[in-house]
Amino acid sequence: MLRRYRSAGLCLGAGRFAVDAHSAASWASRRPQGSIGGQRPPGAGPIGAGGRVRAAPASAGPGPGAGPLAGGESAGRVMALGSAWKQMSWLYYQYLLVTALYMLEPWERTVFNSMLVSIVGMALYTGYVFMPQHIMAILHYFEIVQ
Repeated sequence: MLRRYRSAGLCLGAGRFAVDAHSAASWASRRPQGSIGGQRPPGAGPIGAGGRVRAAPASAGPGPGAGPLAGGESAGRVMALGSAWKQMSWLYYQYLLVTALYMLEPWERTVFNSMLVSIVGMALYTGYVFMPQHIMAILHYFEIVQ
């Protein structure tokens, strides 16, 4: 992740993010033209010369290997898994941005994530073990249960 930010020209050592002219031009050249926010509309064909989206020819059939999937899986299930993977990737990316973990080295990120998982796990276990006792004490206090 950090390499992606460095290649974009972001100066992480500065107080604010700074972009130099060369990296801004290279970043803009990678974004498809004619799209909003770098995203193409669903079902858009490949990008042709000049950054314009060109449609597939009407006579074009399915590509090679487009037959039935192995193992009896339907194409809808594979597309749903791909969509779920994209959603999880986006959520992980948001987690990295919100917690500022994208600035850490991979080993630092691993240490932080393992500590976070262990603390959350201990909190869940503690709640599982002790919450029934507390709930029963509250119910006895208000004389709901004898």
